[in-house]
Amino acid sequence: MAAVALFRHYIEYLFTPSVALGLLIVIGPILLSIVAEKVASASAKPEEVAGCRRLGLRDHSNLQDQHQPLPAQDNEHPRVQALFTYPIKSCRGVELPASRVQASGLEYDRLFTFAQLNSKQDKADSKTDSGITEPSGDWKHQWRFITQREFPRLAILQTELWVPKPRGRRQAARNKGANGRPNAKLDTPAAHQRPRSRTRGNTLLGQLERQGSGTKAADTPEIDSWAANGGCLIVRFPFEPDFNPFGLRTEIIELHLPLSPTPQRSEAKRYETEEVSIWKDIPLATNVTNEIDAEALSKLKYFLGISNPLALFRVDDSHKRAVTRCLPKDKPEGEGYSVGFPDAFPVNLLGLPSVRKIDQELPEKAAVKGKLDARRFRANIYISGTSAFEEDTWTKITLGSRIGRDKEGLFETDAEYHVACRTARCKLPNVDPDTGVRDRNEPYTTLGKTRKVDEGAYPNPCLGMQMIPRFQVGAIKVGDRVEVLETGEHCYEKMFH
Repeated sequence: MAAVALFRHYIEYLFTPSVALGLLIVIGPILLSIVAEKVASASAKPEEVAGCRRLGLRDHSNLQDQHQPLPAQDNEHPRVQALFTYPIKSCRGVELPASRVQASGLEYDRLFTFAQLNSKQDKADSKTDSGITEPSGDWKHQWRFITQREFPRLAILQTELWVPKPRGRRQAARNKGANGRPNAKLDTPAAHQRPRSRTRGNTLLGQLERQGSGTKAADTPEIDSWAANGGCLIVRFPFEPDFNPFGLRTEIIELHLPLSPTPQRSEAKRYETEEVSIWKDIPLATNVTNEIDAEALSKLKYFLGISNPLALFRVDDSHKRAVTRCLPKDKPEGEGYSVGFPDAFPVNLLGLPSVRKIDQELPEKAAVKGKLDARRFRANIYISGTSAFEEDTWTKITLGSRIGRDKEGLFETDAEYHVACRTARCKLPNVDPDTGVRDRNEPYTTLGKTRKVDEGAYPNPCLGMQMIPRFQVGAIKVGDRVEVLETGEHCYEKMFH
């Protein structure tokens, strides 16, 4: 009994205010150092992915000065200020110095999407053997894509792109067809071809192949290597359990996904081809959820706040969705356009001065006033050197280069884009791209007051432009000049009537 009384006295003494303060002074710095160490380890440079090089900017952003005073625009031409590709729909993007561009958009853009399984009871009636009509009792199940509109924490799922290193002349030879030319589908020249240059192996596409590769990789990657599977997409997110004092139990979860899986990997991982709903389209796509460990998938669902079954889909290149709205008036018969998992069009462009103008129009009490981040609008191409909303009038531009082929071989020339329509906006830009926290009002409320400028999109406000590449293979880099070929009026064509 004496021992119990002594222990009780010790506990009471330990938790007196003066002693507790002393303990905090002693232990506090230790706890802070542990937290700092965990944060530093989470942001530390990751290990190299064997046989691959990392794409994207790491130590700086071409948008880092977006809130600085804009320079005078006299005699300045519009130029590319920043480039982004978004490997997983609605997740954090990868900022690039340059990118390949395909007919369906920037390379790796919206290549994957998360989807949840929605279930609803079939309302159709059925007749029993006795002829009595009663509800069928059947349920319909459908995978449907998810975005920051419903799950804003998708914004803080970080993505890293690792692509195979160039493998020298032997690999280049393997990539050629029987006639010695590359197997990639290339354009034939347009009827009125602008000045062009022969490639002679020094195109921007060639520079993209070479950038970032300091060493020569092995000529033949192993069948199970990331390089053999088109590279690796790394996804990271911080998982915090319910009880997490001082953040000490926070762990960084990593997912590793093949960018272009081989048939052998597809079979080994038991991929399935299933329908997934993307707005009004229900394309077939590849369910690659088996690439994710069951425990990691459970933690991801908890992190996002999802209770339904969750899956990850990759675009099936043979089942892309057709672009059917706001097409070029001079579209040749039989020419079609397609996308993977973007909402509607292959490429989105936005002028930074337009974002600055919206920022200026925000109410003084708005939390984002003076610091509206252009990344909220998730464009692929950010433009500088324009006046606010100048891009609204563009209907045809050239930007970057395209690679074509004629009877004399390969050539490089200007890449032409059809500026299809304005971008109709929802409340997604209310999500802070750094925190995944959604503002209740801004900037959507201000957009609604100032940017209902397109009768076709009404009642949605508009900001930015949707574009369709008029070529098969091309490239774009920061600093490229935009040449405006045609201007005119736009009228948005709605997806749903």
